[in-house]
Amino acid sequence: MFGYVKPDIPELKVKDNELYKATYCGLCKTMGKCTGCISRLTLNYDFVFLALVRMVLENVKGNVRMRRCMLHPLKKRPVLDQNDSLEYSSKTSAILTKLKLKDNINDSHGFSRLKAKIAATVSLFFKKTDESLVPLEKKVGECIDKLSSYEKENGDSVDTAADIFGELLAEVSSFGLDGANYRIAYDIGRHLGRWIYVIDACDDFSNDIKNSSFNPIVNAFGKEITKDTAETMKCALCLELEAMSKSVELIDFSSHNDVERIIKNVIYDGMKNETEKIISKMMPKE
Repeated sequence: MFGYVKPDIPELKVKDNELYKATYCGLCKTMGKCTGCISRLTLNYDFVFLALVRMVLENVKGNVRMRRCMLHPLKKRPVLDQNDSLEYSSKTSAILTKLKLKDNINDSHGFSRLKAKIAATVSLFFKKTDESLVPLEKKVGECIDKLSSYEKENGDSVDTAADIFGELLAEVSSFGLDGANYRIAYDIGRHLGRWIYVIDACDDFSNDIKNSSFNPIVNAFGKEITKDTAETMKCALCLELEAMSKSVELIDFSSHNDVERIIKNVIYDGMKNETEKIISKMMPKE
């Protein structure tokens, strides 16, 4: 994942910020237990968001305790106790990391291939995939293969590439749920995945041109971004946020008001701010 899905801290209540940090630390500790200590190096904000959404949909009550960690051994910090949602997020994060590193090896050449192999060595220290998640791993692998094939074809449709990554995150977000919660999680994951793919392509636009790397925006609009193109990307990103927010509004937050405030802050403030920041970087200088 990419780390774009994070809250706007100044807009969070103090107690909500403490819960968010406790969830981040709780996911870190859970990854150490469920997928191996090395996997904790891949911790990012995106799977903290997934853990929070799953906690509400699965009606998991979080228990926060003051604990120490390796990075902060002298002072105890609030940490969310291990629960089913944190376990799921840690295991799916490991699955996605391992499959993506494997794909990077297959797609790289020369020195880049060597670097990809060195990076992939990290995943050898991850714990084995949970048997119950093998079907999900297969689906995620199929999505990564599909996206890799499209990139090798040097496709020029931003929408097609975003759709594939949206499908991937939809599967990750909804796996194991049923009924209305499945449909809500699937839609949140689909729009989240599309937003992440497009925002990452926008963020990497200049570097991808320099490195001759695949970028559907470059293929679709050329190497010179106009103001109209940047505005088009911004509009597309805002539409994904709007669609995702509609799905979030269907969640029953009655027993999770604190988590509701965090999730909505991430979407309405954090992700909106990321959109503004990255699109501003793309805008041509007048």
